[in-house]
Amino acid sequence: MEDARASSKAFAIVFLDMRMPPGIDGLETARRIRAIDPDVNIVIVTGYSDHKPSEIAAAIGRPERLFYLLKPFDGAELQQLATALASRWTLDTGIADELAKRVAQLERMYAELKASEARAQELARLDALTGLSNRSGLSERFQAEVQAATAQGRQLSVLYLDLDRFKDVNDSLGHAIGDGVIRGFAERVSQAIGKDGFAARLGGDEFAVVCFDRPRVAELSERLLQACALPYVLDGDTVRMSVSIGIAHCDLGQPDLVEAMRQADIALYAAKSAGRGVAMEFAPSMERDILGTQRLARDLARAIATDELTLHYQPLVCAKGSPIYGLEALLRWQHPERGMIPPLVFIEVAEKTDLIRDLGDWVIRRAFADSRLWPDLVTAINLSPAQLRAPGFVERVATLAREMNIDPGMFELEVTEMVLIEDVAQAAEKLRQLKDIGFTIALDDFGSGYASLAYLSQIPFDRLKIDRSFVEDLRSKSGADGVIRSIVGLGASMGLSVTAEGVEDVQQHRFLQEVGCTHMQGFLFHRPLTVEAVLTLRGSRPEIRLSA
Repeated sequence: MEDARASSKAFAIVFLDMRMPPGIDGLETARRIRAIDPDVNIVIVTGYSDHKPSEIAAAIGRPERLFYLLKPFDGAELQQLATALASRWTLDTGIADELAKRVAQLERMYAELKASEARAQELARLDALTGLSNRSGLSERFQAEVQAATAQGRQLSVLYLDLDRFKDVNDSLGHAIGDGVIRGFAERVSQAIGKDGFAARLGGDEFAVVCFDRPRVAELSERLLQACALPYVLDGDTVRMSVSIGIAHCDLGQPDLVEAMRQADIALYAAKSAGRGVAMEFAPSMERDILGTQRLARDLARAIATDELTLHYQPLVCAKGSPIYGLEALLRWQHPERGMIPPLVFIEVAEKTDLIRDLGDWVIRRAFADSRLWPDLVTAINLSPAQLRAPGFVERVATLAREMNIDPGMFELEVTEMVLIEDVAQAAEKLRQLKDIGFTIALDDFGSGYASLAYLSQIPFDRLKIDRSFVEDLRSKSGADGVIRSIVGLGASMGLSVTAEGVEDVQQHRFLQEVGCTHMQGFLFHRPLTVEAVLTLRGSRPEIRLSA
């Protein structure tokens, strides 16, 4: 029985005579056989037994596989019983084997399901694009780290990272390149962190880093800034990015991720306001500043949408002081509650909150419309660096000019030297495209510190506008006249017209005439005027008379 069982050739039936030769009796033999093979059919062959059937069944077990054959019996009876039991055993064994296979299959499926469930739970904590933790994973890992940090007396810090002007990459190069930048940035962040913490992607171009120990934050943030400053090369495109970082430190007693992220977000806003590409730690004063800025930004967005803004126009005159050859559009905002908001204040807010493009587009549209009232005058419009840098800007201006049926040749687009800081080649290309459309291009506030002869040779300017500070210095600083003579000479040598801004007295005017300035503007001639005042001035056409 044991050998047959071990070789997978188990018996179907055992015929057992209860009256055995001297030694172990039939009952003990049956008990041992049942222990070896619980499924075998045992047939008790007896004419007389010392044990009752109930005793035999209790001793052997499995009464449903226990049968009796009384002596005397004939061969046909034995054959019939053997055939029936063998068939039943075969059927039961097959069912049992199939059931065992099904049970094994179910066990494998259960194990696979558990593994899949564990993987799904793991993936639910990860960002699909970068493989970093997502918001859910960040929260779980932070809570786990809190326990260790508390036990070891470490103070955790949270860094909020945001790629500067990432939307421009998506808009100009496409989302595939944008995704490549995000993946590359995630890799650099992970490498820069090392063993000092862990990173998570919050969504879009926003990331969070948890630093395990506050004293390591300054060095970590510097590594992150340097890592992001390197260019990304993707499918032949070179993308230059910077990252702004806001930093907040968790309370030692009860580290709170939500509060730390809120403070880090405020610090991030301050970092972007400071010029981007820097890291700043949270300070309570930032919260007061950001609330005021956000309220003003909300009001400004409403003002743009509801045409609450207006344009005033300062006349541009020829060197003699007359006649008027053009008008420079100057933005004004009369706030319904706070009164007149200085342009420097709300333009700075627009730049901080990414409203500058909407604001700039509003100015262009309104200036195009107002210019129909003076078709014989040039209208000058100031462009911000953010406007010029925005994807599709040139196309939008060209489309608007066609739709409003204006002559680009009667418009002068002014840019400051700030456009030259980040990407001279890109600025030059866009200005060249605007010039090809027919617009005149002027470099405003020339001499404030960024431009050079190399830049001037790359960009197709038509006019230089001398920064008003140099004109103001004529009253008080020696050498100011030499600076202006140099600028005018430079303009003349390059075939550029030169306009002096901020002319306020006769002496300034005479000097600027003498050195060769071709055009001027300032309070000496005209202050900024409303549209109605411009029309009144145009109707009277007064000559400018200067006292001796």
